[in-house]
Amino acid sequence: MRRLLLLVLGACSAEIAPNTYFCGPEQLCPDGLACDAVEDLCVSPSQARAFDCQIPCKFDDSGEPQELCPDEFVCKQNRCVAIADNEPTAGFLLEPAFECVSDVREISSCLSPNDPGDWFMFEVPGNCTAVQIEARVSFPVANEPVLLQLSTNGDPPTTVETDCKVSTGEDGGRASRCFEMTVANGSRHSIGLVHSGVDDCGGDCPFNRYQLNLQLSTP
Repeated sequence: MRRLLLLVLGACSAEIAPNTYFCGPEQLCPDGLACDAVEDLCVSPSQARAFDCQIPCKFDDSGEPQELCPDEFVCKQNRCVAIADNEPTAGFLLEPAFECVSDVREISSCLSPNDPGDWFMFEVPGNCTAVQIEARVSFPVANEPVLLQLSTNGDPPTTVETDCKVSTGEDGGRASRCFEMTVANGSRHSIGLVHSGVDDCGGDCPFNRYQLNLQLSTP
């Protein structure tokens, strides 16, 4: 809704204050404003900053980040963890191991232009009555969309994302993609966040931040 209002107001030549609207797809902003690629807000051109692949981490009680994770790190359980995860078979192993019905694992990181993808490996327990994978990835709409893929038992990865059934009420500056899939006991999986190759500002914004929420549940 915020982006729709932005476009309508822009069409009416209304004066729009900086820091009022999120950037639209491919860093779209009203005339006279530019997209700040750090906070994904439309700002005065002199205030627009280049993309910085750092993720806020170690939040205090007030919600302020106490540390920034650099590229090739993820924020996991309030700490920055180094990853070497460009292929499904060399993904970052998620620990502790998942149970048949697990808590949601939240992973925050980013894709820089030279990073082919981030992969996270996990195994389904062998004693579940029935089990499914649930995943949701959210990311700013201003930059290249993040693609959600899955590799099972070492097979080539496939794109598995769909529209999310339930809205999280997130702000208008972000998009979400989801998937649910019933899987076999004892199966091994790698879930990947990779470049989509579309809506990347003609090659000028081939990057993005993301948050992945992942869990096992009963279908």
